[in-house]
Amino acid sequence: MRLFTAAIPPREVREHLAEALATTSGADWVPQESWHITIGYYGEDDPAARAPWVRERTQGLAAPRVSLTGAGNFGHTLWMGVSRVDPAFDALGRALRWNDRHEWHPHLTIGHGDPLALPYESPEWTINEIVLIGAAQRYEYTVLDRFEFAAKATSPVPDAP
Repeated sequence: MRLFTAAIPPREVREHLAEALATTSGADWVPQESWHITIGYYGEDDPAARAPWVRERTQGLAAPRVSLTGAGNFGHTLWMGVSRVDPAFDALGRALRWNDRHEWHPHLTIGHGDPLALPYESPEWTINEIVLIGAAQRYEYTVLDRFEFAAKATSPVPDAP
């Protein structure tokens, strides 16, 4: 099973974004129930082995505040960017990224099509938990585990394995 960790925006943020996207056409939209911000991608992996690793890596991390901001694209993949003004968000990325081939560009994939000109800013929210997700097929995700944050960081980010 392909595994990754992600943050799922709260319902009100998803609805706010869906309202903004309703004014735009010409894209094949990702189902709203599949919207997430990937933090770390682990490829084919064992959930029973990955979950303790994620739990250890998130211990002591602060819950970051973020917002979605501005549309962009990777080829025909359309996305909304994620603000990185809270250093706790970058600490989260350093803790959970593993064996990545590309520079981390936090985003929420919204669809496929031609690039969008959509100035956008979502309400800000606190990421209260990270989820470990299993993916059998594209946009068919199962939450396998949940990891809540401490209110305040108490230790440095652990080194990657």
